[in-house]
Amino acid sequence: MHKKSLQSLTLSIWPFSRAVKKFLLMLAVAFYTFGLTGAGAIFIMSAMSYAAFARDSSLSHGISASDSSRLGGVSILITFSVFVLLMTYFSPYTPGVLRDPFWSYFWGGILSCCAIGLVEDFKADALSPFIRLLLKAVIFGGVLWAAPVMVPSQIGIFWVDSLLKIDWLAWLLCTVFCVGFINAFNMSDGANGLVPGICLCTFVVLFDVYGRPAEGILVFACSMFLLFNVVSGWFFLGDTGSYGLGAIIVSYGLLGVAQGDFSAGFMACLVAYPCIDFVYSLLRRAASGVSPFMPDNGHLHNHLHSFYRPFFKSKVMSNSLTGLSISGASSGLALAMYLQSSIPITSNLWFWLFGFQAILYVTVIGALVGRQGRKAAQ
Repeated sequence: MHKKSLQSLTLSIWPFSRAVKKFLLMLAVAFYTFGLTGAGAIFIMSAMSYAAFARDSSLSHGISASDSSRLGGVSILITFSVFVLLMTYFSPYTPGVLRDPFWSYFWGGILSCCAIGLVEDFKADALSPFIRLLLKAVIFGGVLWAAPVMVPSQIGIFWVDSLLKIDWLAWLLCTVFCVGFINAFNMSDGANGLVPGICLCTFVVLFDVYGRPAEGILVFACSMFLLFNVVSGWFFLGDTGSYGLGAIIVSYGLLGVAQGDFSAGFMACLVAYPCIDFVYSLLRRAASGVSPFMPDNGHLHNHLHSFYRPFFKSKVMSNSLTGLSISGASSGLALAMYLQSSIPITSNLWFWLFGFQAILYVTVIGALVGRQGRKAAQ
């Protein structure tokens, strides 16, 4: 009787011990990299990941092996907001939204997209896909109309540049692009470290280019979320995170290209995976006669996870390795070339790298699908 009780106690403690080990590891890395602020962020994320609300079943995702919290994006939003408020009230810093009406439009559009995601995180399918698309179109249509400085006059592709010379058409094309890009980002949020890794690479570049507090806070918040997401697997971005971070990146991207800070080709390389996977998914679903709004498990990250899964006992490890592999091979490659100054960021030569990324995507997913087909036939 005593032996059975001891075994039962051991089995009940072991999962908790594993969770504690993960927490301590994340805490140590966060403290080493960002000090007490990093440790504080990990504490907050850990507490939020145990919330009983805003959760998704593992059956809702093709990769996730356990029920997870959808509040990852909310934690990033809270971290960003807290830092901005502390800097505003306890330092000479004045946020851009208080200095220039343009930044009110800029960040107002981003926060509006976060609000749409927040509704979905707390009540799944509260808004139909059409309503979400319509709301995002209205938001970005309004932002670009109020702040036309965000609309590029050229991107380095002749036939597109000829269309951008027509003001109303340029506004319409950019609005459609913004909505599509945010949906692509949301569609890619399927593996630990995938979208957060892409965001971190992008924000590192933006912080290096602009060096403002907002970009620095984004680097910090995404670093901590990436650490928490990859090690624990208890959290994912949810719609608040994917919509919000997608809106931030597309807004910075349009503005940077319009101002000539970097080329459209360079920005495309940084966010290659969501764009390429989105287009591939639309074509694949159209060929299958499936609605483009319906989720499925035909993405590259789903196929790559199926390849990795038999090699690891830990389901989190195979999940995280999937996300890190893709974000590293796409955005990480662009970041490495940027840091080495391989190509000027204002050059259109980056479009060639984007083309290489597209070929790599098609090659890898073709090989993985073929491999799975052969295994199924055996």
